[in-house]
Amino acid sequence: MMRTLIAAAAALLMTATPAFAAGTPTYGSARINYKVLPSVKAQIIPNYMSGFGPQGGTGSGSNPAPGPAAVLNGGTVDFGNVVVGFQYLYKYAAQVNVQTNDSAGFVVYAEGATDLNGSNPVPTPATFPLAQTLFWLVNNSGNTPFSPAASFNRTLGTPIGANGLNGIDYSGTGGVPSAGSAVWSSPTSGNLSQGFDYQLRLSGSTPISQFDVYIVYTVVGN
Repeated sequence: MMRTLIAAAAALLMTATPAFAAGTPTYGSARINYKVLPSVKAQIIPNYMSGFGPQGGTGSGSNPAPGPAAVLNGGTVDFGNVVVGFQYLYKYAAQVNVQTNDSAGFVVYAEGATDLNGSNPVPTPATFPLAQTLFWLVNNSGNTPFSPAASFNRTLGTPIGANGLNGIDYSGTGGVPSAGSAVWSSPTSGNLSQGFDYQLRLSGSTPISQFDVYIVYTVVGN
C-alpha cells in the first residue's frame, strides 16, 4: 500500500510540471520609479513688446522718449529724460521666460545689485536709495504711473563685477536672494512667461543726475 502511494505522488509531480510550463501566460503590471535631474532655464528680455517705454504721470508734461540704449527685445530699460517730482510707468520693461521640468515649480527673484548710482553730474550723495525710487508690477493694460507697485530692494549678496555687471554672489546669504525679493512663483513645471512694468517715483529730494542700476533676476527651482 505504501509503495502505491509513493508511485502515485511521483506520477503527479511529473505530469503537473509540464502542464504549468505550457499553460496560458498570465499578465500583470510593474511600477518603475526613476529620477530625472531637475533643470531650470531662464531668459530675461528687456523692452519685450512694441510700445515699450515710459509714460508720464499727471503734470509731468509729456511721455519721455526711451533712452537710445532701449531697443525692441533688447538693450536696457531707459526712462530717458524724466523730471524730478513726478512718477512714471515703463511699459513692457522686462519679460521673464522660464523652462523647467521640476514638477514642484520655481520662484523668480529680482533685486538691485546696488542702489541707484548717480553720474553726469555725480550728485551728493553719489547713490540714491533704490527702494524709494524704482518699483515693479506685473504687466497689465490698466497699469498707470500711480498703480500700486512693489519696490525693488538692494541685494544683501555681493555684486560681481563693476556695480553688479556680472550678477550677484549669494554664497554668503544661503545661496538664494531674500524672500522679500520674490516677484513671481509657479507651482508647476513647463514653459512659462511673465511680463513686468517698472514704475519710477521721483521725489523732490532726488538729485538731478543720470542714474543707473543693474536689476538681477534669479530663478530657483522648488
